[in-house]
Amino acid sequence: MSSISMRDRIHTLDMIRGFALFGILIANMIAFKTPVFNSMSSLVEGESLPEGGLNSVLTILTALLVDGKFYPMFSMLFGLGFYIFYTRLMQRNLPATKLFMRRLVFLLFLGIIHLVFIWSGDILHTYAITGFLLPLFIHRSPKVIKIWGIALFLVGSLFFTLLLIGSGWSMEYSIAEGFETIESLKAGELAGASVMATGSYGEILEFRFFNEVLFIFFQVLLLVPTILPLFLIGLYFGKTGMFKDIEGNIKRWKKIFWLGLGIGAPLVGLSAAVQYNVFDWPSYLTSPVAEGLNMIGGPLLMLFYVALIVLVTRKASVEKMLMPFASVGRMALTNYLMQSIIAVIIFNGYGFGLFGQVSKAQGVGIAIVIYAVQVVLSYFILKKFNQGPLEFIWRKWTYGGTEKQSKAA
Repeated sequence: MSSISMRDRIHTLDMIRGFALFGILIANMIAFKTPVFNSMSSLVEGESLPEGGLNSVLTILTALLVDGKFYPMFSMLFGLGFYIFYTRLMQRNLPATKLFMRRLVFLLFLGIIHLVFIWSGDILHTYAITGFLLPLFIHRSPKVIKIWGIALFLVGSLFFTLLLIGSGWSMEYSIAEGFETIESLKAGELAGASVMATGSYGEILEFRFFNEVLFIFFQVLLLVPTILPLFLIGLYFGKTGMFKDIEGNIKRWKKIFWLGLGIGAPLVGLSAAVQYNVFDWPSYLTSPVAEGLNMIGGPLLMLFYVALIVLVTRKASVEKMLMPFASVGRMALTNYLMQSIIAVIIFNGYGFGLFGQVSKAQGVGIAIVIYAVQVVLSYFILKKFNQGPLEFIWRKWTYGGTEKQSKAA
Protein backbone atom coordinates (compact mmCIF):
# COMPACT_ATOMS: atom_id res chain seq x y z
CA MET A 1 0.00 0.00 0.00
CA SER A 2 2.96 2.27 0.47
CA SER A 3 5.03 3.40 -2.50
CA ILE A 4 7.64 0.86 -3.61
CA SER A 5 11.03 1.46 -1.99
CA MET A 6 14.14 2.05 -4.09
CA ARG A 7 15.53 -1.28 -2.84
CA ASP A 8 12.49 -3.16 -4.19
CA ARG A 9 12.13 -1.30 -7.49
CA ILE A 10 13.13 -2.88 -10.78
CA HIS A 11 15.17 0.02 -12.13
CA THR A 12 15.22 -1.41 -15.65
CA LEU A 13 11.44 -0.97 -15.82
CA ASP A 14 11.72 2.67 -14.75
CA MET A 15 14.36 3.26 -17.43
CA ILE A 16 12.18 1.67 -20.11
CA ARG A 17 9.20 3.71 -18.94
CA GLY A 18 11.26 6.91 -19.07
CA PHE A 19 12.58 5.98 -22.51
CA ALA A 20 8.99 5.37 -23.64
CA LEU A 21 7.93 8.83 -22.47
CA PHE A 22 10.68 10.43 -24.54
CA GLY A 23 9.60 8.53 -27.66
CA ILE A 24 5.94 9.36 -27.02
CA LEU A 25 6.77 13.06 -26.80
CA ILE A 26 8.69 12.94 -30.10
CA ALA A 27 5.82 11.07 -31.77
CA ASN A 28 3.15 13.36 -30.31
CA MET A 29 4.88 16.54 -31.40
CA ILE A 30 3.33 16.35 -34.90
CA ALA A 31 -0.14 16.30 -33.33
CA PHE A 32 0.67 19.10 -30.88
CA LYS A 33 1.77 21.47 -33.65
CA THR A 34 -0.38 20.56 -36.69
CA PRO A 35 -4.08 19.63 -37.31
CA VAL A 36 -3.55 15.86 -37.40
CA PHE A 37 -6.81 14.90 -35.69
CA ASN A 38 -9.08 16.49 -38.31
CA SER A 39 -6.84 16.10 -41.36
CA MET A 40 -8.58 14.05 -44.07
CA SER A 41 -6.89 15.25 -47.26
CA SER A 42 -3.89 12.94 -46.71
CA LEU A 43 -6.21 9.94 -47.12
CA VAL A 44 -6.83 11.10 -50.69
CA GLU A 45 -3.56 12.77 -51.63
CA GLY A 46 -1.17 10.59 -49.62
CA GLU A 47 1.77 11.72 -47.49
CA SER A 48 4.69 13.82 -48.67
CA LEU A 49 7.99 14.70 -47.06
CA PRO A 50 8.42 18.27 -45.75
CA GLU A 51 10.73 20.71 -47.48
CA GLY A 52 14.29 21.02 -46.23
CA GLY A 53 16.85 18.27 -45.97
CA LEU A 54 16.93 18.09 -42.17
CA ASN A 55 13.13 18.13 -41.91
CA SER A 56 12.86 15.29 -44.43
CA VAL A 57 15.55 13.21 -42.71
CA LEU A 58 13.94 13.66 -39.29
CA THR A 59 10.51 12.78 -40.70
CA ILE A 60 11.85 9.52 -42.13
CA LEU A 61 13.80 8.72 -38.95
CA THR A 62 10.71 9.38 -36.83
CA ALA A 63 8.66 7.06 -39.05
CA LEU A 64 11.31 4.33 -38.83
CA LEU A 65 12.39 4.60 -35.21
CA VAL A 66 9.64 6.33 -33.23
CA ASP A 67 6.09 6.25 -34.62
CA GLY A 68 4.16 3.24 -33.36
CA LYS A 69 7.00 1.95 -31.17
CA PHE A 70 6.62 3.79 -27.88
CA TYR A 71 2.89 3.66 -27.18
CA PRO A 72 3.25 -0.14 -27.51
CA MET A 73 6.13 0.07 -25.04
CA PHE A 74 3.99 2.05 -22.62
CA SER A 75 1.16 -0.45 -23.16
CA MET A 76 3.40 -3.43 -22.49
CA LEU A 77 4.56 -1.79 -19.27
CA PHE A 78 0.93 -1.22 -18.26
CA GLY A 79 0.23 -4.95 -18.55
CA LEU A 80 3.38 -5.78 -16.61
CA GLY A 81 2.51 -3.18 -13.98
CA PHE A 82 -0.90 -4.82 -13.58
CA TYR A 83 0.77 -8.16 -12.86
CA ILE A 84 3.15 -6.66 -10.30
CA PHE A 85 0.34 -4.68 -8.63
CA TYR A 86 -2.04 -7.65 -8.54
CA THR A 87 0.41 -10.27 -7.26
CA ARG A 88 1.76 -8.03 -4.49
CA LEU A 89 -1.77 -7.45 -3.21
CA MET A 90 -2.59 -11.15 -3.41
CA GLN A 91 0.50 -11.89 -1.29
CA ARG A 92 -0.91 -9.51 1.36
CA ASN A 93 -4.41 -11.05 1.21
CA LEU A 94 -5.89 -7.79 -0.07
CA PRO A 95 -8.80 -7.55 -2.60
CA ALA A 96 -6.58 -7.21 -5.67
CA THR A 97 -9.34 -7.10 -8.31
CA LYS A 98 -11.37 -4.51 -6.40
CA LEU A 99 -8.36 -2.26 -5.86
CA PHE A 100 -7.27 -2.61 -9.47
CA MET A 101 -10.74 -1.54 -10.60
CA ARG A 102 -10.50 1.53 -8.35
CA ARG A 103 -7.13 2.24 -9.94
CA LEU A 104 -8.70 2.09 -13.40
CA VAL A 105 -11.58 4.37 -12.44
CA PHE A 106 -9.10 7.06 -11.42
CA LEU A 107 -7.18 6.58 -14.69
CA LEU A 108 -10.40 6.80 -16.72
CA PHE A 109 -11.47 9.99 -14.93
CA LEU A 110 -8.04 11.56 -15.40
CA GLY A 111 -7.92 10.49 -19.04
CA ILE A 112 -11.31 12.05 -19.81
CA ILE A 113 -10.21 15.33 -18.19
CA HIS A 114 -7.00 15.23 -20.24
CA LEU A 115 -8.87 14.42 -23.45
CA VAL A 116 -11.64 17.00 -23.09
CA PHE A 117 -9.91 19.93 -21.42
CA ILE A 118 -6.25 19.67 -22.44
CA TRP A 119 -5.40 17.65 -25.56
CA SER A 120 -7.10 15.23 -27.94
CA GLY A 121 -4.29 12.66 -28.05
CA ASP A 122 -5.03 11.13 -24.64
CA ILE A 123 -4.35 7.40 -24.27
CA LEU A 124 -5.21 7.04 -20.57
CA HIS A 125 -8.97 6.61 -21.06
CA THR A 126 -8.32 3.88 -23.64
CA TYR A 127 -5.91 2.15 -21.27
CA ALA A 128 -8.47 2.31 -18.46
CA ILE A 129 -11.30 0.86 -20.55
CA THR A 130 -9.07 -1.89 -21.95
CA GLY A 131 -7.63 -2.56 -18.51
CA PHE A 132 -11.00 -3.79 -17.21
CA LEU A 133 -10.38 -6.94 -19.29
CA LEU A 134 -7.02 -7.76 -17.71
CA PRO A 135 -8.36 -9.58 -14.59
CA LEU A 136 -9.85 -12.16 -16.99
CA PHE A 137 -6.30 -13.26 -17.82
CA ILE A 138 -4.49 -13.03 -14.48
CA HIS A 139 -4.99 -16.70 -13.58
CA ARG A 140 -4.29 -18.02 -17.07
CA SER A 141 -1.05 -19.82 -17.89
CA PRO A 142 1.72 -18.00 -19.78
CA LYS A 143 1.04 -20.23 -22.80
CA VAL A 144 -2.64 -19.27 -22.92
CA ILE A 145 -1.78 -15.59 -22.49
CA LYS A 146 0.75 -15.81 -25.31
CA ILE A 147 -1.76 -17.44 -27.66
CA TRP A 148 -4.41 -14.83 -26.88
CA GLY A 149 -1.88 -12.03 -27.28
CA ILE A 150 -0.62 -13.18 -30.68
CA ALA A 151 -4.14 -13.88 -31.98
CA LEU A 152 -5.52 -10.51 -30.87
CA PHE A 153 -2.41 -8.78 -32.15
CA LEU A 154 -2.82 -10.15 -35.68
CA VAL A 155 -6.64 -9.91 -35.82
CA GLY A 156 -6.68 -6.40 -34.34
CA SER A 157 -4.04 -5.15 -36.78
CA LEU A 158 -5.88 -6.65 -39.77
CA PHE A 159 -9.24 -5.28 -38.62
CA PHE A 160 -7.88 -1.77 -38.10
CA THR A 161 -6.09 -1.83 -41.46
CA LEU A 162 -9.28 -2.85 -43.29
CA LEU A 163 -11.19 -0.15 -41.43
CA LEU A 164 -8.67 2.49 -42.55
CA ILE A 165 -8.76 1.22 -46.14
CA GLY A 166 -12.54 1.48 -46.08
CA SER A 167 -12.35 5.04 -44.76
CA GLY A 168 -9.83 6.04 -47.43
CA TRP A 169 -11.83 4.43 -50.21
CA SER A 170 -15.10 6.04 -49.08
CA MET A 171 -13.41 9.44 -48.98
CA GLU A 172 -12.03 8.99 -52.49
CA TYR A 173 -15.45 7.78 -53.70
CA SER A 174 -17.11 10.87 -52.17
CA ILE A 175 -14.71 13.12 -54.06
CA ALA A 176 -15.11 11.18 -57.33
CA GLU A 177 -18.90 11.45 -57.08
CA GLY A 178 -18.78 15.14 -56.23
CA PHE A 179 -20.04 14.80 -52.66
CA GLU A 180 -16.79 16.26 -51.36
CA THR A 181 -13.80 18.14 -52.76
CA ILE A 182 -10.13 18.31 -51.87
CA GLU A 183 -10.48 22.08 -51.63
CA SER A 184 -13.24 21.86 -49.02
CA LEU A 185 -11.23 19.33 -46.99
CA LYS A 186 -8.19 21.58 -47.01
CA ALA A 187 -10.30 24.62 -46.20
CA GLY A 188 -11.67 22.81 -43.16
CA GLU A 189 -8.15 21.90 -42.06
CA LEU A 190 -6.97 25.50 -42.48
CA ALA A 191 -9.95 26.78 -40.51
CA GLY A 192 -9.18 24.32 -37.73
CA ALA A 193 -5.52 25.30 -37.70
CA SER A 194 -6.50 28.97 -37.47
CA VAL A 195 -8.69 28.30 -34.43
CA MET A 196 -5.89 26.35 -32.73
CA ALA A 197 -3.31 29.04 -33.47
CA THR A 198 -5.33 32.14 -32.55
CA GLY A 199 -8.36 31.02 -30.56
CA SER A 200 -9.08 31.57 -26.90
CA TYR A 201 -9.25 28.61 -24.55
CA GLY A 202 -13.05 28.53 -24.90
CA GLU A 203 -12.94 28.68 -28.70
CA ILE A 204 -10.35 25.92 -28.91
CA LEU A 205 -12.25 23.81 -26.37
CA GLU A 206 -15.45 24.11 -28.42
CA PHE A 207 -13.68 23.32 -31.69
CA ARG A 208 -11.84 20.33 -30.27
CA PHE A 209 -14.93 18.93 -28.57
CA PHE A 210 -17.08 18.82 -31.71
CA ASN A 211 -14.33 18.06 -34.25
CA GLU A 212 -11.98 15.77 -32.31
CA VAL A 213 -13.13 14.65 -28.87
CA LEU A 214 -16.51 13.20 -29.87
CA PHE A 215 -14.89 11.25 -32.71
CA ILE A 216 -12.27 9.87 -30.32
CA PHE A 217 -14.96 8.81 -27.85
CA PHE A 218 -16.82 6.94 -30.59
CA GLN A 219 -13.75 5.04 -31.77
CA VAL A 220 -12.39 3.98 -28.38
CA LEU A 221 -13.91 0.50 -28.49
CA LEU A 222 -12.30 -0.06 -31.89
CA LEU A 223 -8.89 0.48 -30.28
CA VAL A 224 -9.38 -2.08 -27.50
CA PRO A 225 -8.40 -5.09 -29.72
CA THR A 226 -5.15 -3.30 -30.63
CA ILE A 227 -4.24 -2.32 -27.04
CA LEU A 228 -5.18 -5.52 -25.18
CA PRO A 229 -2.58 -7.76 -26.88
CA LEU A 230 0.14 -5.28 -25.88
CA PHE A 231 -1.10 -5.47 -22.29
CA LEU A 232 -0.93 -9.24 -22.56
CA ILE A 233 2.72 -9.09 -23.65
CA GLY A 234 3.49 -7.30 -20.37
CA LEU A 235 1.38 -9.76 -18.41
CA TYR A 236 3.27 -12.62 -20.10
CA PHE A 237 6.60 -11.05 -19.12
CA GLY A 238 5.35 -10.80 -15.55
CA LYS A 239 4.10 -14.39 -15.45
CA THR A 240 7.38 -15.75 -16.78
CA GLY A 241 9.57 -13.62 -14.51
CA MET A 242 11.40 -12.02 -17.45
CA PHE A 243 12.27 -8.87 -15.48
CA LYS A 244 12.44 -10.42 -12.02
CA ASP A 245 15.14 -12.87 -13.10
CA ILE A 246 16.89 -11.32 -16.08
CA GLU A 247 19.97 -13.52 -15.87
CA GLY A 248 17.88 -16.67 -15.71
CA ASN A 249 16.00 -15.56 -18.83
CA ILE A 250 18.95 -14.20 -20.77
CA LYS A 251 18.47 -16.64 -23.66
CA ARG A 252 14.85 -15.51 -24.00
CA TRP A 253 15.90 -11.87 -24.02
CA LYS A 254 18.45 -12.50 -26.76
CA LYS A 255 15.82 -14.34 -28.77
CA ILE A 256 13.43 -11.39 -28.38
CA PHE A 257 16.24 -9.03 -29.39
CA TRP A 258 16.85 -10.81 -32.70
CA LEU A 259 13.17 -11.53 -33.36
CA GLY A 260 12.23 -7.88 -32.88
CA LEU A 261 15.08 -6.63 -35.03
CA GLY A 262 14.88 -9.30 -37.73
CA ILE A 263 11.13 -9.09 -38.33
CA GLY A 264 10.18 -5.70 -36.91
CA ALA A 265 12.80 -3.59 -38.72
CA PRO A 266 11.95 -4.85 -42.27
CA LEU A 267 8.21 -4.39 -41.64
CA VAL A 268 8.76 -0.87 -40.34
CA GLY A 269 10.99 -0.07 -43.33
CA LEU A 270 8.33 -1.39 -45.71
CA SER A 271 5.72 0.67 -43.87
CA ALA A 272 7.72 3.88 -44.41
CA ALA A 273 8.21 3.02 -48.09
CA VAL A 274 4.46 2.51 -48.54
CA GLN A 275 3.65 5.64 -46.51
CA TYR A 276 5.66 7.85 -48.85
CA ASN A 277 4.41 5.99 -51.93
CA VAL A 278 7.61 4.41 -53.21
CA PHE A 279 5.46 1.81 -54.98
CA ASP A 280 3.07 4.31 -56.61
CA TRP A 281 -0.07 2.78 -55.11
CA PRO A 282 -3.49 4.50 -55.02
CA SER A 283 -3.46 7.16 -52.31
CA TYR A 284 -6.35 5.64 -50.38
CA LEU A 285 -4.21 2.51 -49.85
CA THR A 286 -0.89 4.04 -48.85
CA SER A 287 -1.66 5.42 -45.38
CA PRO A 288 -3.89 2.50 -44.27
CA VAL A 289 -1.49 -0.22 -45.46
CA ALA A 290 1.49 1.66 -44.01
CA GLU A 291 -0.35 1.97 -40.70
CA GLY A 292 -1.22 -1.73 -40.75
CA LEU A 293 2.38 -2.75 -41.41
CA ASN A 294 3.56 -0.45 -38.61
CA MET A 295 0.96 -1.86 -36.23
CA ILE A 296 2.74 -5.20 -36.58
CA GLY A 297 6.32 -4.06 -37.12
CA GLY A 298 6.21 -1.27 -34.52
CA PRO A 299 5.51 -3.49 -31.48
CA LEU A 300 8.10 -6.00 -32.70
CA LEU A 301 10.70 -3.24 -32.96
CA MET A 302 9.54 -2.09 -29.53
CA LEU A 303 10.46 -5.53 -28.18
CA PHE A 304 13.90 -5.09 -29.73
CA TYR A 305 14.28 -1.77 -27.88
CA VAL A 306 13.17 -3.35 -24.59
CA ALA A 307 15.51 -6.32 -25.01
CA LEU A 308 18.37 -3.97 -25.90
CA ILE A 309 17.85 -1.93 -22.72
CA VAL A 310 17.60 -5.10 -20.63
CA LEU A 311 20.81 -6.50 -22.11
CA VAL A 312 22.94 -3.34 -21.93
CA THR A 313 21.86 -2.39 -18.41
CA ARG A 314 23.33 -5.64 -17.09
CA LYS A 315 26.53 -3.58 -16.92
CA ALA A 316 26.50 -1.34 -13.85
CA SER A 317 28.19 1.53 -15.72
CA VAL A 318 25.48 1.57 -18.40
CA GLU A 319 22.72 1.32 -15.82
CA LYS A 320 24.15 4.31 -13.96
CA MET A 321 24.33 6.31 -17.19
CA LEU A 322 20.65 5.60 -17.98
CA MET A 323 19.33 6.36 -14.48
CA PRO A 324 18.06 9.82 -15.53
CA PHE A 325 15.51 7.98 -17.70
CA ALA A 326 14.49 6.06 -14.57
CA SER A 327 13.67 9.29 -12.71
CA VAL A 328 11.28 10.32 -15.47
CA GLY A 329 9.82 6.80 -15.56
CA ARG A 330 9.09 6.77 -11.83
CA MET A 331 6.88 9.83 -12.41
CA ALA A 332 5.40 8.56 -15.67
CA LEU A 333 1.81 9.68 -15.10
CA THR A 334 2.79 13.15 -13.91
CA ASN A 335 5.29 13.62 -16.73
CA TYR A 336 2.86 12.37 -19.40
CA LEU A 337 0.25 14.94 -18.37
CA MET A 338 2.87 17.68 -18.03
CA GLN A 339 4.08 17.06 -21.58
CA SER A 340 0.59 17.85 -22.85
CA ILE A 341 0.16 20.93 -20.66
CA ILE A 342 3.53 22.38 -21.69
CA ALA A 343 2.94 21.62 -25.39
CA VAL A 344 -0.54 23.14 -25.61
CA ILE A 345 0.74 26.29 -23.93
CA ILE A 346 3.52 26.51 -26.53
CA PHE A 347 1.34 25.84 -29.57
CA ASN A 348 -2.25 26.87 -28.84
CA GLY A 349 -3.67 30.35 -29.23
CA TYR A 350 -4.20 30.94 -25.51
CA GLY A 351 -0.45 30.35 -25.06
CA PHE A 352 2.33 31.29 -27.47
CA GLY A 353 0.25 30.44 -30.56
CA LEU A 354 2.94 28.59 -32.52
CA PHE A 355 0.47 26.08 -33.97
CA GLY A 356 1.26 25.43 -37.64
CA GLN A 357 4.43 27.53 -37.56
CA VAL A 358 7.01 25.00 -36.34
CA SER A 359 9.03 22.74 -38.64
CA LYS A 360 9.79 19.08 -37.97
CA ALA A 361 13.33 19.90 -36.85
CA GLN A 362 12.12 22.66 -34.54
CA GLY A 363 9.45 20.34 -33.13
CA VAL A 364 12.05 17.69 -32.32
CA GLY A 365 14.21 20.35 -30.68
CA ILE A 366 11.29 21.52 -28.54
CA ALA A 367 10.58 17.93 -27.51
CA ILE A 368 14.20 17.42 -26.45
CA VAL A 369 14.13 20.60 -24.34
CA ILE A 370 10.83 19.63 -22.67
CA TYR A 371 12.15 16.18 -21.85
CA ALA A 372 15.46 17.53 -20.55
CA VAL A 373 13.53 19.81 -18.17
CA GLN A 374 11.48 16.81 -17.03
CA VAL A 375 14.63 14.81 -16.33
CA VAL A 376 15.98 17.56 -14.07
CA LEU A 377 12.67 18.21 -12.29
CA SER A 378 11.98 14.50 -11.79
CA TYR A 379 15.42 13.99 -10.28
CA PHE A 380 15.01 16.77 -7.72
CA ILE A 381 11.38 15.93 -6.88
CA LEU A 382 12.28 12.30 -6.22
CA LYS A 383 15.21 13.33 -4.02
CA LYS A 384 12.64 14.90 -1.68
CA PHE A 385 9.57 12.70 -2.24
CA ASN A 386 9.01 9.01 -2.95
CA GLN A 387 6.58 9.67 -5.82
CA GLY A 388 5.38 12.30 -8.25
CA PRO A 389 2.25 14.30 -7.27
CA LEU A 390 -0.21 12.45 -9.52
CA GLU A 391 1.27 9.09 -8.53
CA PHE A 392 0.71 10.02 -4.87
CA ILE A 393 -2.93 11.01 -5.48
CA TRP A 394 -3.48 7.88 -7.59
CA ARG A 395 -2.21 5.65 -4.77
CA LYS A 396 -4.35 7.44 -2.17
CA TRP A 397 -7.44 7.04 -4.35
CA THR A 398 -6.69 3.38 -5.13
CA TYR A 399 -6.41 2.24 -1.52
CA GLY A 400 -9.04 4.57 -0.07
CA GLY A 401 -9.84 3.41 3.46
CA THR A 402 -7.79 0.23 3.12
CA GLU A 403 -4.72 1.88 4.65
CA LYS A 404 -6.71 3.03 7.70
CA GLN A 405 -8.24 -0.41 8.10
CA SER A 406 -4.79 -2.00 7.90
CA LYS A 407 -3.38 0.34 10.53
CA ALA A 408 -6.38 -0.22 12.80
CA ALA A 409 -5.91 -3.99 12.54
